[in-house]
Amino acid sequence: MARELMSNLEILTRQFLVSQKTSDLSRSETALLRLLADRGASTMSDVSAELGLALSSTTGVVDSLVRRKLVERSRPEADRRTVVVGLTRSGRRIHDHFVADRVSLGMAMLEPLSPDERQKLLALFRKMTGR
Repeated sequence: MARELMSNLEILTRQFLVSQKTSDLSRSETALLRLLADRGASTMSDVSAELGLALSSTTGVVDSLVRRKLVERSRPEADRRTVVVGLTRSGRRIHDHFVADRVSLGMAMLEPLSPDERQKLLALFRKMTGR
């Protein structure tokens, strides 16, 4: 049963994520953009802790996003040893596209279901996730 569930989720994901605008971003890069969009500019150590990555791995993710001009680094005057990472306008735009794509994905997945089936499915997911 669990195998069938995961197989069906994989099929749905493949079907609906084909046109995703952020498909060229890794999961870590997407997670970093989401973190910065939610919390605002953050220190590298806070980002590492939140993403559960080593500082060296976080540096690599940030380097990649800096090259793409999606995030920028700065050093506060009060403590020049600290590195703060924040979204650029392009980074915010990419994040907003990602959020819109996820909403579209959810709507497309729910479309074949009746309103009653949608409510039941969401209730089951809430139960499975403890929400």
